[in-house]
Amino acid sequence: MLPVFVINPDRRPDRWAMMAQQLDCLGIEATRIPAVDARLLAAQEDWEQLTNDNPPFWRINLGSAAGMLGHAKAMIGLLGSGAPAALILEDDAELAPETPALLEDLDWWPSGAHIVRLEEGYRHSRPLWRATGRTPGGRALQRLERWCGGSAAYMIDRRGAQIALEAFADPGLTVDHTLFDLRYSRTARRLRPMQIVPAMGRQRLENGTDQQQWREKAKPRDPAERLRRSVGALPYKTRVLALLALGIVRKTPIPYSEQF
Repeated sequence: MLPVFVINPDRRPDRWAMMAQQLDCLGIEATRIPAVDARLLAAQEDWEQLTNDNPPFWRINLGSAAGMLGHAKAMIGLLGSGAPAALILEDDAELAPETPALLEDLDWWPSGAHIVRLEEGYRHSRPLWRATGRTPGGRALQRLERWCGGSAAYMIDRRGAQIALEAFADPGLTVDHTLFDLRYSRTARRLRPMQIVPAMGRQRLENGTDQQQWREKAKPRDPAERLRRSVGALPYKTRVLALLALGIVRKTPIPYSEQF
């Protein structure tokens, strides 16, 4: 079985208890990854100066930086395990019952991809390529075009972990943008993310998010940086429009489905 890592802060044993119960019901053994507490980053006197001296293209707040460090620890765990791939979860993820079948082997893994997204696409349809494979349970594997928000449930292989860790070392984007936003992230384009349709995971949004307080404290993005970001994304947006016009990709809803 492939390893499973769950990112969970020490101050939220309630979330770990819920995840442990869910995974136990699915017959999945998981390793808990202690999340990095953003409050500890805030206590570092040099953090504010560091972000001022080296502003990234897309400034991330302390909550996002802490979240990225948690995902980095999980990926380092994968590389240290010797396994070919792993399932990485945030501690508010809900999984479909057939998830264990994904962990038995990689015979189903899509060629050329380094990351597979289990999570739903929320309310919006996303541009997806036609299915190029199937999960063991029969769900479609479709190449993601543009992006989907969220990083609560995904599988990544060893090469993908190495690629992501390179980007995490000098972050300019949040975790989900780094991994899945093909408009702005060169890392996402290298990972060639695939999406499971219908999705096999979702976030328990009723638990709230620890990110909100840090989003409120984040500094406004510089208008010049926002303009450069938008202009830089124009070639990719043009590409997506062309793919849609030619019918190569289609806007597709990605709902969560417990059963398939």
